[in-house]
Amino acid sequence: MSVPTQQTEVRAVYLGCRLGKSELNRLFSLAPEGIPIAAISVSTQRDSTRYSAVTLDDLVDHVRNSNASGNLDKWDNLALEAAGSSGDRKVSINIDTIRVETQVSGADATWVHGQAARIQLFLKGAGGRDERELSGAREMRRTGKILLLSMPAFVVLFLALFITGLPDEPEPSNPRMIGYFPLVVIAFLVCAYGIAFTIISRASRALLSPTTEVPHGSWWSRASNGEKIALGALLVTSGSLLVAAATLGKDLAK
Repeated sequence: MSVPTQQTEVRAVYLGCRLGKSELNRLFSLAPEGIPIAAISVSTQRDSTRYSAVTLDDLVDHVRNSNASGNLDKWDNLALEAAGSSGDRKVSINIDTIRVETQVSGADATWVHGQAARIQLFLKGAGGRDERELSGAREMRRTGKILLLSMPAFVVLFLALFITGLPDEPEPSNPRMIGYFPLVVIAFLVCAYGIAFTIISRASRALLSPTTEVPHGSWWSRASNGEKIALGALLVTSGSLLVAAATLGKDLAK
């Protein structure tokens, strides 16, 4: 007759983690603490072949010395499995280029919650965000995007009311250009926002790089020189257009 058992299990998913060689080595040393090293397996799958080793460094060497095809410095998945011989402690971590899924289980609830908290703290330090905490943030971002995208319509409406409310003046030499200029400014600002948002998102995206280090710090410090130059040019051009629009409005108000 089998004896009833009870285990505590904590699962979590983290998005946006930036994990390079150093971060992965520390994570794979931290997560299975309390489990014999012989019971730890680090693995990755390339095409239809799964490669396994005891440590990350051994796995990287194993892949590099294999007949695997493609860029051997580019990884899109990595996994850690560690389980005690008695089954009372188990840690599972699955990483891809978007998310990190963790699962800690065992008979000792204190150990389980402690390890889960340590892993969470580490991954958040690497830029990760708990998927459960992002549900409310997604709604806020969606509302913000709607408001931001609707701003040009409000600006156009304001300009239309402003211009139609001006006293009658002699018709300008190029009324079509004056009428189109605010729309050009608004269209440019919307495009500039889209480009800037793309650059910032790219600099903040999740990374999995077991063979190299990844940059940390603010998104500005992680952006490439080309991206920084592009953002600077957008800022200068946007400022110039706003000044030109203000000058045009001032001239129309005379």
